[in-house]
Amino acid sequence: MKQSIANRLDLITPNYPAKQLNHSLKLTSKIKLFKRKLLRGYDISMFQKKGNGLKTIMEKTGRLNDLSGLYVISSSTGEPLILSSSKKVLADIQQLARGKRAKDKMILEKVAIHYGFHSYKMGRELLLAMKVNWLEVTDKTFRLMLRRAMSAEVKFML
Repeated sequence: MKQSIANRLDLITPNYPAKQLNHSLKLTSKIKLFKRKLLRGYDISMFQKKGNGLKTIMEKTGRLNDLSGLYVISSSTGEPLILSSSKKVLADIQQLARGKRAKDKMILEKVAIHYGFHSYKMGRELLLAMKVNWLEVTDKTFRLMLRRAMSAEVKFML
């Protein structure tokens, strides 16, 4: 039986030696923050609209600049579908929503197949009804640990 992401994140709270305790505390706080952020999200349709560049998206989301970290795209039922880490999260979500790059078309086609369709264009339409959540994680080690902890819960990874 699969565990929820929140429960799975509880399981990876590390037990480090004393000299690495500071890193352990940072990871634990990031996990708690990500649990709270999983409860809400932004509509992906905001990222796809023409005229909504990164500046507009940053204004609507309350960000001053783009961030590096993880993002999870969830279906309307709350099921996490896509997990990715990026140096520029908002720009990456925008590229995925618009579906211009080859890797974006590939993942959109996988989403369409998951729901019983065959075209990446239908995957893009399905994606517009979903929500996205992100967490700023500047340290590559923390990003990797969070990504590994959540990899079993999502359908697709970028």
